[in-house]
Amino acid sequence: MKYKIEKNTVQETLILPLYSRKLCTELYPNLYRDETAVRLLDQIDYDFSEAEKNSRSLMQRFGALEVAMRQGDLAFEDYLKGHPNAAVVNLGCGLDNTGRTCDNGRCKIYNLDFPDVIALRQQLLPAGEREQNIPCDLKDPAWFDKIDVSGGAMFF
Repeated sequence: MKYKIEKNTVQETLILPLYSRKLCTELYPNLYRDETAVRLLDQIDYDFSEAEKNSRSLMQRFGALEVAMRQGDLAFEDYLKGHPNAAVVNLGCGLDNTGRTCDNGRCKIYNLDFPDVIALRQQLLPAGEREQNIPCDLKDPAWFDKIDVSGGAMFF
């Protein structure tokens, strides 16, 4: 089943970073791999012609590489060595898979975004073991109560 993403919706904002990670997987396979992005884009019904056209420009490729390398820039490994049971909190997660890529087998992963985004995420990236997809408005601090930070926390 393909999941339709409409133009000019909040869910459309999920497309660019996801497409960027797929593009980097194709262009720089020795540097970066995100098979989840490749798989998810195959499951989404969206007109990618504009993104494909723009992907030829040097600036677009640099921007895509910057998006893709975001997870590599985060200091998960060092923090999780000292705090193996920490909460890894992805604010405005979209369809990002960064929490899973840093999973040490003990941390708790929390993915937070608007309810309609989380609804799509639940279909495409259902929460795994020790992982929660939390629908919320980040401006409303009520989501703080849903996160266990007793083992430490890192937010990104």
